[in-house]
Order: sequence, then structure tokens, then C-alpha cells
Amino acid sequence: MARRRPLPDTPALIDARVLIAAALLVTPAAWQARQGLLSVDEVLTRYLLIALGCTLLMVVIRSVWPLVAGESPAATGGQGAEEQVVDRSAEVETGLS
Repeated sequence: MARRRPLPDTPALIDARVLIAAALLVTPAAWQARQGLLSVDEVLTRYLLIALGCTLLMVVIRSVWPLVAGESPAATGGQGAEEQVVDRSAEVETGLS
């Protein structure tokens, strides 16, 4: 089985998710271009603006997500949920709760 490359510390600004989201959001303009209501330049301009907006949204989400999600399990010293349950059961047995 082939080994995967490790993920970079800083993700790329433009990735497949951004391009796919922009393509899905620009489909009404592409449909209008197909009907002759918009020129190709207008459709490409809309696509670039939507891709820029999606990129900015992804940057905001990536910067805010650690604040919303809280600490990761690795940051808590490896103490998992099972160990926390065991610790609380010990408190209940001794009456320290």
C-alpha cells in the first residue's frame, strides 16, 4: 500500500473544495451564458469573484475553527474520554463529588 504524503502545516489557499464550490455557485451564470444572456467574460469574472469569496471564507473558517472546537485531545495530554469517566467514578465512590 502506498504511503500518503504528510499534510503541510499551512494548507493551500486554493484547493479542490474551493474550486468545486465556486463551480457550483456559478452554474446559474453558466446557464445564462448558454442561453446567450451573458458573455463568457462575465461568466469568468463571476467565477473568479466567487472563487475569491470561497477562498476568503475558507481562510476565516480555518482561523476560527480552533477557537470554536476547543482543545484537541493531543493538547490535553492524551487523556481520553474513557479516563475522564474513570476519574469521575472514583470521585463518586469516595463521596468527594
